[in-house]
Amino acid sequence: MSIFNKIIASVGVGSAKVDTKVRKSYFTQGEILEGVVEITGGLTAQKIQSINLNLMTLYGYEDSDRLSSTVIYTHKVNEPFVIQKGERKEIPFSFRIPLDTPITMRDPKTNKNVPPVWIDTDVNILNAVDPSDKDYISIEPSEVQENIVEAIKIIGFRFRQMESQKVPFGIKTKRPFVQQFEFVPSFGRYLNKLDELEVYILQDDHETTIYFEVDKKSKGAFSSIVEKLNLDEHRGSITFKNDEILHNRRLVSDRFEQIIESDL
Repeated sequence: MSIFNKIIASVGVGSAKVDTKVRKSYFTQGEILEGVVEITGGLTAQKIQSINLNLMTLYGYEDSDRLSSTVIYTHKVNEPFVIQKGERKEIPFSFRIPLDTPITMRDPKTNKNVPPVWIDTDVNILNAVDPSDKDYISIEPSEVQENIVEAIKIIGFRFRQMESQKVPFGIKTKRPFVQQFEFVPSFGRYLNKLDELEVYILQDDHETTIYFEVDKKSKGAFSSIVEKLNLDEHRGSITFKNDEILHNRRLVSDRFEQIIESDL
């Protein structure tokens, strides 16, 4: 009987089961994520080679419906061990959510996060089909990113949307994706002068670089040609110390006003 159990466990029937449980479902960029991995033994003893938690997301491509998945961070949970028949084992874990994990927003139509962020539990069991587990979480912006968004709103812009996309040319990041924030003028001096303002926020522990694209409103007989050739766009980047963003939000607003004014 034990030989039979080993055979069917090796093809996934009666194999060990794994369930990752996190303490909560909402987190902030840079926060410590804690939880436990529960392993329940199957019909026979099995060697668990490794358990890895992969923090994952999806990103898109400009002018395309194509989506790609990518690993944001991998956390190793354990060293090899044997789970006995019917045994229950809990392994606690914790890791810091990277600051460049994309912010999620709830889609009112599907009630799902866009972009999705989830923990994929990757279990390597010797001579068996590896079980897996997927747990979706929500990511809130860090205080630094919140202050940047508010600083842009103050000077007359309304947040329109954000999306994760393949890194555009000119943006330096180790990731294959970056999150784009789109703003449109809603009041003040830029209302009839700009079409939109796009920003990409890349934060680390000490400073944050903001890449931007200012799209001017094209006018006149050659406006369509100007837009087609992207002659109405101004790209660049600015870097702030995180303490500056946290304690002097007006500095961010003033810098963006200077950039926009110099381009009009």
